[in-house]
Amino acid sequence: MDKIHAYCKDEVHRIQEIESIADTDSEEINKWSRSRGFQINLQPFGSGGFGIASVLDLLGLWVAKGKKSSVVTEDSQHFRGIKMTSTAVRSYHVEGNPNLIIEIGTRIGDKVHLMMADKVPSGLTLLDFVEQINREQKPTPFEYDEVIFPMIDLDEVTMIEWILGLQFETSNGKVPYFVISQALAQTKMKMNEAGFRVRGAVAFGILAGPPLRRVKTYMINRPFLMWIARPGFSRPLFIGYLNEDVWRDPGSRNM
Repeated sequence: MDKIHAYCKDEVHRIQEIESIADTDSEEINKWSRSRGFQINLQPFGSGGFGIASVLDLLGLWVAKGKKSSVVTEDSQHFRGIKMTSTAVRSYHVEGNPNLIIEIGTRIGDKVHLMMADKVPSGLTLLDFVEQINREQKPTPFEYDEVIFPMIDLDEVTMIEWILGLQFETSNGKVPYFVISQALAQTKMKMNEAGFRVRGAVAFGILAGPPLRRVKTYMINRPFLMWIARPGFSRPLFIGYLNEDVWRDPGSRNM
């Protein structure tokens, strides 16, 4: 985390597309996230705890608008795609990697890079992986007439597991350290022949002291037998075998 902080601290305040909130009430953060179109929800933090959330909203229009096309995979599957002429892209390569890095410019100057990869690392290692590519990539002639790449429609909620349990010390004697007990992310992305929009949200729940024990749940998720017994009676008052066909919200107990 020290590495990320050192890496980002001088730049993050210059990213105008980021907005953030911090609060001791989880519902206030959840409402803030929902008002911006996200569905990630933090649980209550407990005494002395708090939460933070941030939203990134990036909009990009291609310098040269592409055309609708089709992507055909090696096993002959067809997906909707975007076609761009060679004049709209630049290409790079990294020694030892046969896959080209395609760079596409946007009207505000951002550069979008695309590189095929069978697998990539996760967590912080992914950042190192991309940074290494940026350092090592070299321009190479684009020996094709056009490039076609997939359109994207993504909406995904994930748990940021690698950061759970991370502790950071404070100068407050009453609360010597905090620990991250919740870490959620939601990523939305749409990309077509005109450009793209990427919206991402992260939310962290932070406890004062050790993290809460993870709840172990026993779930009744198969047909089950239910009976009602009353002390002093030798037999149950009710016995029922309840199958999935009656598993629904009754609305109320009125009959």
